[in-house]
Amino acid sequence: MKIAHISDIHCNMGTDFNPKIFDSAVKLLNKVEADLIFISGDLTTDGLLREYKFAQEKLDQIDGKLVIVPGNHDERNLGWKLFPEFFGDTDFINNYDNLTLVGLASSEPDKDNGRLGRGRHKKIVDGINKKNDLTIIGFHHHLIPVPNSGRETNIIDDSGETLDIILRNEVPLVLMGHRHVPWGVKIHKTLLVNAGTFSCNRTRAHFGNTFNIINIDDDEIEVTTVNIESEKHKKMIEFNLSDGCCVNKYY
Repeated sequence: MKIAHISDIHCNMGTDFNPKIFDSAVKLLNKVEADLIFISGDLTTDGLLREYKFAQEKLDQIDGKLVIVPGNHDERNLGWKLFPEFFGDTDFINNYDNLTLVGLASSEPDKDNGRLGRGRHKKIVDGINKKNDLTIIGFHHHLIPVPNSGRETNIIDDSGETLDIILRNEVPLVLMGHRHVPWGVKIHKTLLVNAGTFSCNRTRAHFGNTFNIINIDDDEIEVTTVNIESEKHKKMIEFNLSDGCCVNKYY
């Protein structure tokens, strides 16, 4: 299965959103022909109705099946009431061929920091597939500090408990965004992967605007980062679920 992981689009009518980059990104994304496109939040900048309408209009340009969770920016200004109206449930367990995706809202209204809580922790456990199919967890906020993303802020409040549940249940893959930097690391038997920003002007240093392509083939997970401006694909991580071997080009 091929999953495109995009994040932090930041649609608005101000300086945050880069329409030229977005259009270029969509062209690259549509060429990938992903089986699934997971968007890990921050579709808008201020959670306003006009931004939600604009985001919906822009996302219509993307070919394929979209699966979306909200980010902290989407929950501003009563945006938490608008998200379900435009993009469906904020928390879900979706089953696909040999794969289960658990999507969670890690954001809270008008706060930049995140939290999952006991109810969503239970949903993680409920979503773990007992048939040995691969389970993916996806939410907006980062679970552990992300290098090259500036001073550490807004990590989810219950990150310790969340990490413990994920590691104890040997969840193979967790997808996140929020920090506008692509990154990944393996802890125990779990691969934690962050997507950079798809179309926000607030990029960091030379990272630019990016998205990730995740190829899952039997017991192999391969993560490739696509730089939207240069159109270059860079393979970052190869993770073998059977023997635990992980090759990480970040290190």
